[in-house]
Amino acid sequence: MILLIDHQDSFTRNLEHLLAGFDEIHVVDRKKVSHELVECSNMLVLSPGPGSPADYPETQAIYDKWRGKLPILGICLGFQLILEREGARITRQSRVLHGVETDISVDPSSTTYNGMSDVLRVARYHSLQIDPSSLPALPPSLRMTGHDPIGGVPMSFEDLDSKLFGLQYHPESFLTLSGNQLIENIRNASLDDSGKTRKSS
Repeated sequence: MILLIDHQDSFTRNLEHLLAGFDEIHVVDRKKVSHELVECSNMLVLSPGPGSPADYPETQAIYDKWRGKLPILGICLGFQLILEREGARITRQSRVLHGVETDISVDPSSTTYNGMSDVLRVARYHSLQIDPSSLPALPPSLRMTGHDPIGGVPMSFEDLDSKLFGLQYHPESFLTLSGNQLIENIRNASLDDSGKTRKSS
């Protein structure tokens, strides 16, 4: 089961629909996540949401507790929350991107973009960004796999050691090409050699 942690965002249900193509989905508000519910899950997904990661201490605590114990995917707000917890810094970008379709540069040698080209058209809905100058503070195992070719703003990452994945853009949007393939690649990467996701403890 994939546990989708909801930050009361309008995109959560669209994301639920996309993820349902890969496993059973359970959607729960961030304030109602129980230990037992996470124990029954084989992947956590942190949904998009309004505001900044600082507005969601409950999700920060969930991330800190379960990091490295089962795969975690962060999308938009979730992407920023993971990177901030890992040591990056969040800043307000000069241009608000709400419903904007842009090309990003991606690394096709990465697990996230396996079988894809080095340019991807995506849907972006964010006014905050990860400050590229703060990336050296991140763990060496956490690899940036996509960025905005103009400003160098991080757009995706993966840490295969800890099974952490993140997308600044929205894979569930029809404006994002290959959204299904992205989730399939990440889902496959969250599996160990026996075909089961890493067990929580």
